[in-house]
Amino acid sequence: SRALASVVALVALAACQSSPPPASRLSTTPFEDVIVPRGATYLDANGESFAYRQPTFRCGRFAFDWQGPEADAIRFYKERLTAPPYSWTFVGEDGAQSGSTRLHFVKGDDRCMVDIDRIPKPGIEKRNNLSIVVRVNYRK
Repeated sequence: SRALASVVALVALAACQSSPPPASRLSTTPFEDVIVPRGATYLDANGESFAYRQPTFRCGRFAFDWQGPEADAIRFYKERLTAPPYSWTFVGEDGAQSGSTRLHFVKGDDRCMVDIDRIPKPGIEKRNNLSIVVRVNYRK
């Protein structure tokens, strides 16, 4: 429900800063420098994705489902997110080869984490179903 989505998003925002902003300041539109592989499904219902912007601060969590090899998703982010116009700097990777990878990027004062996890789906080849969550200035 819409009310549940608002509550979930507000709780999620508490991780970004000490006091959550009014729900009217939330959006589900990804930031301009957040990208996903072609064919990904954006999960913007039920508080799965949100964006919050202020003149000097932004915080967001953007969730996607994608079908493709994990290695392709990792390569996509390392190559595309670091190239213009996005221009993030790659600073590290955790969990490679485990079915769950976290990529770390920085740009100025902004921090970005990209979590790429395999997810099983009945009747579909498991290794090619991925959950991709891009977090900007979001601590969880």
